[in-house]
Amino acid sequence: MNKKLIIFDMDGTIYLGNDLIDGAKETFSFLKKNNIDYVFFTNNSSHDLEFYYSKMKAFGIECDLEKNFYSSSEVTISYLLEKGAKDIFVIGNKSLKNKFSKHFNLIDEYSKDIKIDAVIAGFSTELVYKELMDACLFLETRDIPFIATNGDYRCPIEDKLFIPDCGGMCEWIRLCTGKKALVLGKPNAEIVDYLAKVFKVNKEEVLVVGDRLYTDVLVGVNAKVDTVCVLSGESTQEDVDAYEAKPTYTIESIKSLPDLLI
Repeated sequence: MNKKLIIFDMDGTIYLGNDLIDGAKETFSFLKKNNIDYVFFTNNSSHDLEFYYSKMKAFGIECDLEKNFYSSSEVTISYLLEKGAKDIFVIGNKSLKNKFSKHFNLIDEYSKDIKIDAVIAGFSTELVYKELMDACLFLETRDIPFIATNGDYRCPIEDKLFIPDCGGMCEWIRLCTGKKALVLGKPNAEIVDYLAKVFKVNKEEVLVVGDRLYTDVLVGVNAKVDTVCVLSGESTQEDVDAYEAKPTYTIESIKSLPDLLI
C-alpha cells in the first residue's frame, strides 16, 4: 500500500488501559523509518490531549503534541463555535469542562428559566446522576441540540474487560427524552477530510486503523478511505463478519501492520 498518513485510534488499538499492545513500539519505529506520517485521534473525551501525549511518550513512542494528537473534543468545540453557541450544559470530566469553559459559558444545573443553546455529552469517568437528570430536563423542556463528542458504547481496558463510554450514556438520555445525540467524533467523515488537508495528502494515501467497527472502521468507510480493523480491542472476527461496513483489512493487532504496508 502506498500510504502517507495513518490515522490511529488509541484505546484498544495501541494499548489496553496501561498495557502497551505487543509490537506497537516496533510498528511506530517502522513508520518513522519509512517516512509515513501518523496521527492519534481519540473519541475519548475524558482526558485532554496532554494526557495522551504523556502516555505515548511513557510507552516510548515518538510523537509531538501539536502534530500528532487530535480528539473529538476539538471537533465539537469547532462545531459549536460555527453555530454561534454561547451557553451550554456539559456532561463530562473536569478536564473536558475546563476545555469548553475557555470558549463558552457553562451552565451548572437545570433551571426552567435559564437560557441554554445546547447539551453536550462526553465520556465521563466522574459522572454523577444529577448531571444525567439535568441534561434530560433541559432536553425535555427546550428545542435545543443534543451533541455527543463520541458514540462509543464501551471502552476496552486491561484483561479484555470494558467500561461504559459516552455512547451508552447517550442511550440512557435518548430513552428518557426521545432525543438522539448528534455525534461529532468518529464516524464523522469530516475528521478524515480535515486531517488529509492538514497533512497535504490525497485521501487515497490515507489509512484508518482502529478496533471499533462502528467508529474507527465506519469513519474510514464514510470518508471512502482504506481501513484496518485490529482484533486487539472491542471487535472480534465474528463482529467483523457480521458487520455491514467491512474493513479493507483485518489483522490480529498493530504488530502486523508493517506487513500490510510493505
